[in-house]
Amino acid sequence: MAPVVRACMPLPTPPAAVASSSAAPSTDAQRRSPGARVLVLGGTGRAGGSTATALSKLRPDLSILIAGRNREKGQSLASKLGDQSEFAQVDICNTSMLEEALNDVDLVVHAAGPFQRENECTVLQAAIATKTAYIDICDDTDYSWRAKGFHEQAKACGVPAITTAGIYPGVSNVMAAELVHAARSEDAGEPERLRFFYYTAASGGAGPTILATSFLLLAEDVIAYNKGEEIKLKPYSGALSIDFGKGARKKDVYLLNSPEVKSAYKVLGMPTVSARFGTAPFFWNWGMQAFANFLPVVCLTPQIMLYQVTLSVPEIKEI
Repeated sequence: MAPVVRACMPLPTPPAAVASSSAAPSTDAQRRSPGARVLVLGGTGRAGGSTATALSKLRPDLSILIAGRNREKGQSLASKLGDQSEFAQVDICNTSMLEEALNDVDLVVHAAGPFQRENECTVLQAAIATKTAYIDICDDTDYSWRAKGFHEQAKACGVPAITTAGIYPGVSNVMAAELVHAARSEDAGEPERLRFFYYTAASGGAGPTILATSFLLLAEDVIAYNKGEEIKLKPYSGALSIDFGKGARKKDVYLLNSPEVKSAYKVLGMPTVSARFGTAPFFWNWGMQAFANFLPVVCLTPQIMLYQVTLSVPEIKEI
């Protein structure tokens, strides 16, 4: 019997692959550090703010520009991080404003989600145009593979670019790759199945945008792979009870459309791949199923979902 590879982790955000488009840094890029300047888009959000804070602690010499819609919140975070940080007003939908901001930095971190329903990789294209190193925390399958389509362009311009580099997808892909490599190294036969299981309570401390992402995914067919064939499944179906170990114990998880599934199939060569997610309290899963089964797709837009989730934030924080 072929070995089964499973990647299980109780993590702080809802679902979704490491898809990367990269090239060797140019000589100019190599000379820019230390004292480099980093622009964090979505820096007033939970994920972007945490990224800016972590970068500040890891490299105190970095100059960090925190960009976001909330000036008061951005300036407050910048003051906490110290003299090396400041707030920048940047509209990612305004190409000229975006390119002007990127011309003045060495790296842009794109954390301004949600990435669902975005038809253009505006920030990535601006980064390539200005020859600015790029990284994002995208968690959407279509967006991540659209970004990978710029691989040759980024390479030709000498722009290091990485998409889908968050926790999951991102770190989860690295874990999966390690598991697959280990299975293949044990001479136990070629692994045939890879399953991703995620569990988190509410937003897991990752903010309202992550919850909006989860609801938006309920409007998408789940893409999975079975023995090398792509299959489409109903979102938040196919419940399984998974033991996440000490603390979380057994939790129910449900199918969702996640980028790591496609990349595991294409990059790791796994013939059977799927991803499931579950949340707490348990009755929230019932709500997610109801959304998937009865709410019209037209109601599941980024704007509507962000508004609805924002109204729920006070209750979410109690969990």
